[in-house]
Amino acid sequence: MALKRHEKETFVDALRGDFAKSQHAILVDFRGITVPAVTEFRRKIRMSGGHYKVIKNTLAVRALEGTPLAKLKDKFVETTAIAYCDSDPVALAKVVVDFSKDHPQIVVKSGLVSGTEMLDANGVKALSTMPGLPELRSKLLGVLQAPAAKLVRLLNTPAQQMVRVLKAHEEKGAGAQS
Repeated sequence: MALKRHEKETFVDALRGDFAKSQHAILVDFRGITVPAVTEFRRKIRMSGGHYKVIKNTLAVRALEGTPLAKLKDKFVETTAIAYCDSDPVALAKVVVDFSKDHPQIVVKSGLVSGTEMLDANGVKALSTMPGLPELRSKLLGVLQAPAAKLVRLLNTPAQQMVRVLKAHEEKGAGAQS
């Protein structure tokens, strides 16, 4: 069923609003994938904080205009779907690449990170091997906490040594009285 002109305009405007909030995207070829597989793929992408759309190329190109994802316009050829997110490109890349391993019908075409960095299929695969945002945050927190923990140990060392000297003196005095 074909959309009427005003329905297409409304659809493109809504999609442009979604794309305007997104900084990261991955384009895939999806030929031959089954409906249950694509349903599972959409669910996994949603769980990672992203979205997945299959859109007519002409509508997608119009929706990309004026958004951070506009650099992808030339990549919408043949059967192309877009997975996009606004927060963690690594999580999105991991889902897409991992899913494509089990479902060879999903072929990574290209990607865009932070609205500026174009990636080819190998770049998207390399992105998927990087640590995710939560892991990077925990590593950063560990690096930031390490000096404070060392400082606390350093400040406690003289007090601990003093307690040991007093305890040894007390034991020596108790041994001399017996």
